[in-house]
Amino acid sequence: MSAQQLIVPAVQPAPRTPVPRSWDGRPTLVLNANSFMRTLLVNVLREAGVRDIILESHASRAIHAMHECAPALVVADWTDQKDPDEDRVRLLQRIRTAEGSACRDTPVILLSSPRPRSDVERARDAGASEYLVTPLAPITMINRLKALKNDPRDFVDASRFVGPDRRRRIRRERGPSFKRMADVEAGLTNPMAAARSAAQALALETRRSGDPLAIRIGRSLQRFIAEQDSYTAVEEEVAEMHRAALAQLARMTGDGDPLRDAVVSGLEQIVERRLKSR
Repeated sequence: MSAQQLIVPAVQPAPRTPVPRSWDGRPTLVLNANSFMRTLLVNVLREAGVRDIILESHASRAIHAMHECAPALVVADWTDQKDPDEDRVRLLQRIRTAEGSACRDTPVILLSSPRPRSDVERARDAGASEYLVTPLAPITMINRLKALKNDPRDFVDASRFVGPDRRRRIRRERGPSFKRMADVEAGLTNPMAAARSAAQALALETRRSGDPLAIRIGRSLQRFIAEQDSYTAVEEEVAEMHRAALAQLARMTGDGDPLRDAVVSGLEQIVERRLKSR
């Protein structure tokens, strides 16, 4: 398989229509490494109206339990773990990218002591449904469960993001996938300017990630868009290649995977040829 074959622009399907959930028919899975905290959390959930609760202390067991019982909800602790297999953000990515899994769109609530905004954004981008700060008041859990049950957000399945819609406002009808689409529709900007803003935002996002290969992808898109005079389906195809490449990097395990570099190198070769053919 060549490096270029690794980069396949993904078709972005429309968000799935959210379906109101019930906590009565299926269990809630609690993942927490601390037995005392598990007990406290069970009490909070029961006060919130949850009756059927499954307890697990390790991520591997939680994944197994999800396959076995397809829970209606997952509530997981989020603490710094030495074992990378216990990384809750990695667990989220496994849940959201598990093709064909009945639990792919299961709501996941993360519980943690206060964290930097960058951490919270990383969890959101991995597909977290809610992030709650501990110590947790029962009324907070009750209100979040009500929101998940009665007013669920769209489930987005796109090249770079799988999970509940990160925007809590009503989602606009789908259109081209550059950012600031609402401003384009309102006539406040044009597709080319919106695409440049989106490329700049993606470059900033990849720099924050600290992943050298992701940073190269961000720079590649910014360079490509800067050289364009108009933003058509052709330019959108290349932009989607960059988003698909970033999604592939996130799915590949470990920095030592040699295919990660091949994905980025292949993308850069495609961009170079596109620019030379202008």
